[in-house]
Amino acid sequence: MKNIKCNVRKSIAIILSGIGLLAICFFFAFCNFRQYVDVSLFNNDIVYYLIKAFMVFAFVFLGFGILVILRSVLLYRNKMIEIGDDYLLDKSSFACGGEVRYTEIKSIYIKGMFLCIKLHNEEQFLKKQNFLKQLLMRANKKMGYEYITISDNFLDTNLFEIKKLINEKITY
Repeated sequence: MKNIKCNVRKSIAIILSGIGLLAICFFFAFCNFRQYVDVSLFNNDIVYYLIKAFMVFAFVFLGFGILVILRSVLLYRNKMIEIGDDYLLDKSSFACGGEVRYTEIKSIYIKGMFLCIKLHNEEQFLKKQNFLKQLLMRANKKMGYEYITISDNFLDTNLFEIKKLINEKITY
C-alpha cells in the first residue's frame, strides 16, 4: 500500500492567496468603496450594486473553497490518495472519487494538469455519489475530462508517478 501525502507548502501558498482574494472581495462587498476609488463609473448606482452583489457571491464562493481546502489539508494531510492492493482511495479534492476498485477502471491518462480515470460503468459509479459530487463530476465530464480527476495541486507526488503506481496494480 502506498500513501500519497499533502504538500504542505503548496497548500499554505494556495490558502494564503485565497485569503488575500477573500479580503479584496470583502472590501468591495461590504465597504463603501466609492470613497476610496475615484472612478465616475461607480457613481452609477446600478453598476455599484452589481459589483457589490458579484463580490458578495465571490466572497461566499472563495470562503467555501478555502474551508474545503483547509478541511482536506487538516483531515487527510498524511493520506490524500491511498493506492491499495485492489483499490484506489482518493481524498485529494472536494469532488474526489472516493474508493474505486481497480476492476472498475477502464483506463488512466493525463490531460493537462489532471490525471483522468475512465471507468467501465460510469453511471453506476456516479449514482453512488452524493448530489453535490455528482454535479461536480458531471461538470468535469462536460469540460472534457473524466468523472474522476486527480490534480496534483496539493500532492507531494507528481501525476506521472501516481499514474505509474496505479498502472502497476491494474490488469487491463
